[in-house]
Amino acid sequence: MISSVWRLNIASMLFFSYVQLVVPLIPRYALVIGATPFMIGLATASVSITAILFRPLSGVLSDRTSRSLLMLLGLLFAAAAYMILFFSSTVEVIIIARLLEGIAIASFVPSSIASAVDQAPPGKLGETLGWRSLMIGLGFMVGPALGGFISQSVGYTATFGIASVLLLVLAPAVIIKEAPRQPPPKSSSRGLTERNFLFALAGLIVYGIAWMGMLTFLSAWLKLLGYGDLEIGLFMSVQALTSLVLRVTAGKWADRKPSLLACIGLLVMAFAFALIYVFMVPPLLYLAAAVLGLGVGAYIPGSQTMALSRSPPHSRGLLSSIYTMGMDVGNLIGPLAFGLIIQATANYRDVFALTPPITLVAALLVLVPTLQSRRSAKDPAPASQGGP
Repeated sequence: MISSVWRLNIASMLFFSYVQLVVPLIPRYALVIGATPFMIGLATASVSITAILFRPLSGVLSDRTSRSLLMLLGLLFAAAAYMILFFSSTVEVIIIARLLEGIAIASFVPSSIASAVDQAPPGKLGETLGWRSLMIGLGFMVGPALGGFISQSVGYTATFGIASVLLLVLAPAVIIKEAPRQPPPKSSSRGLTERNFLFALAGLIVYGIAWMGMLTFLSAWLKLLGYGDLEIGLFMSVQALTSLVLRVTAGKWADRKPSLLACIGLLVMAFAFALIYVFMVPPLLYLAAAVLGLGVGAYIPGSQTMALSRSPPHSRGLLSSIYTMGMDVGNLIGPLAFGLIIQATANYRDVFALTPPITLVAALLVLVPTLQSRRSAKDPAPASQGGP
């Protein structure tokens, strides 16, 4: 019989596969129905509003009730969101569906990550998160290309309906046996002020601004140039494929130097964003996607291990929810900011020049704990000057 950790690995992979059938199509669908660049950005970013609001609640519920219950709720909310998209014909309805999708993401993702932390053997947190990350990466690889193929074959709305049904079918896979939850000690800080956690969160927010701003308008830009849905799907799938090369190995490295690994991953991604700005269109765009995936494959296990390696058992759901909220904040700011800049300048291409320096800022943030530790090792606290 398949173990519970691998059931959730596979369920997480399929969840993200089905979500990624839809997400890369949102800007293109909004463009087709006549949305302005700002409204395209709002339709893309609106998912983060409810995700940010509901993540802390879902994290607390995950710690006090059941990881499986929260993942199941995530599946149901996502299925409902995509059924609304199936019936949508205006950008306002798209936004309503995306708000509901935000609740789904807030429910499913933190509990999936927290369950991996729960199931990790001693000393192998990074490796366990690496495997979970690998399976999620497979979802990101398969979903966009498959979604692009399906949408070109049967249209956008039919693709949304197919994703909704597939999510409902997945529901039994997330139900596993769990240990009873223990309430947190009254004196516990829950790890929210731990240094590594805070800098990992800050780095994820800044990286998310660059990633989601770029992805939203790269999709719309290719649509304006006459490229089909398959091209943006292939871009997403290529970066997801190359990210898989490093996930498990990077997880093992993350058990030793998570901050440094996250920094290296972000530096590689900054280089990839520069390549995207230079190439912009297929087929060379896929080379940039391959480099981007290598950076993601190093960054994700490093950042997750950096954030959660010291998390108390009674707070893993909450800390996972707050940490993953960083991507929601980036997703909220990036598309809106990039959309406003494009609308003000009437220029899509030049906004992509912002992504490399933004990512370099994220790299500096995740490196701070390592630099502070080295400084403390070189400059130990002076001995007391007072004598007996």
